[in-house]
Amino acid sequence: MGNVTHSSLTGADLHEPKGVATATNNQVYVANGSSSGAWTNRQHILITYLEDVSTAETVYVPIPFAGEISKVTSVLSNAITVADSVVTIRNSAGTSMGTMTIAHSGSAAGDVDTNASLANNTVAADSFITIATNGASNTHAKLWLAVVLERS
Repeated sequence: MGNVTHSSLTGADLHEPKGVATATNNQVYVANGSSSGAWTNRQHILITYLEDVSTAETVYVPIPFAGEISKVTSVLSNAITVADSVVTIRNSAGTSMGTMTIAHSGSAAGDVDTNASLANNTVAADSFITIATNGASNTHAKLWLAVVLERS
């Protein structure tokens, strides 16, 4: 074939990206900014909120794809008082995946909490998870939540 630049390749001379032979279903190649990258599962970010972290409440989050919930991150919209609020994440079977404590001491709008050590976090397509607050704190505060779903 001789010396041919990549920009001139066509048809059967084209090749798959580096590492495609070991990539699994639904993975994508993500560049790292240093002339390389890695195959990784597609991530979907599901956004929801609790209307008031200081009132016992549960939200149901629909899960459109099978995979694993790898992380839940929250951001508080206002300071809370009196006590911490505990947020519990559960799978559709009702099994706890983990908790996050939203601390009242020194709390302020913009406080971020994350749980990236979830258990029982495999989810089926077209199912749901629940996120609930025990409502132990005082002062009305919306709690925004981002749920990271790693698609399998």
